[in-house]
Amino acid sequence: MKMRGPFVIKARDVAVIAPIASSSSSSSARSRSCRLPAPRSPAPRSLEVAFTLIELLAVIAIMGVLAALLVGLAPAAGAKMRESRIRAELQQLITAIEEYKARYGFFPPDGLAGLQPGYARPELNPLYYELTGMLVINPFDPAGYFQSIDGAQKLNSFQLSTYFGRTGIANSSPDKKRILNQSFKPSQHANLFNHVPGQPDIELLIVPQPWPAADRAGSPLSSLPTIVGYDPVRNPLNPWRYVSSNPTNNPASYDLWAEFWRGKQKIIIGNWKQ
Repeated sequence: MKMRGPFVIKARDVAVIAPIASSSSSSSARSRSCRLPAPRSPAPRSLEVAFTLIELLAVIAIMGVLAALLVGLAPAAGAKMRESRIRAELQQLITAIEEYKARYGFFPPDGLAGLQPGYARPELNPLYYELTGMLVINPFDPAGYFQSIDGAQKLNSFQLSTYFGRTGIANSSPDKKRILNQSFKPSQHANLFNHVPGQPDIELLIVPQPWPAADRAGSPLSSLPTIVGYDPVRNPLNPWRYVSSNPTNNPASYDLWAEFWRGKQKIIIGNWKQ
């Protein structure tokens, strides 16, 4: 006798629909149709990791020590970088001055105090103009003047004598081809009066470290009587010092040096003291 209609076998909420089998079907076939998948083993629990309070405090303490070391080393590293830059620019200026000497047979003239030979004024010197060169405009005209190669600056003999104690620039000519033109980055020179209207354009070679704010009164340019209108607070220039008329450290050539502060200590780097 045959059975009709489907029947459902439930096991662990899994329904398996088995087909109608005849009485002659073997029990093995029925058991295969009702076989259930083996239950999966539960996934292992993830291990929970946590720090104790003592471990956290130890980590915080180590981080604090490392931060203190970094903060303490940062100013020293910055000072070393600035000193390296000063030495590099010193070598650049020495090379430019030696090239000037090879071209003209003498070192660039320095700045004098009131046109008095032998009284050099190291802080205020025409070294920038001597190394970059200037064009002479209308040389036979009393109203003639000196002009920078790029045409941005103009100086007459009166202004040169007022600020540099010189009536002219040795490295100058009406012909641009006859001028020795050394190039400098904008960060290597600055205008004395910061291009204030009514003031002459006096350009100086500057040390790549401004004079400290705490010593503005002792600025190398603030005490010079001829610099009327110079503001060391707004324009804290630190010029390269240069003497070629009566050098004391290199009597046969010239003295070129930079002065700057490292904390409370004044440092001097020159072509005689490396």
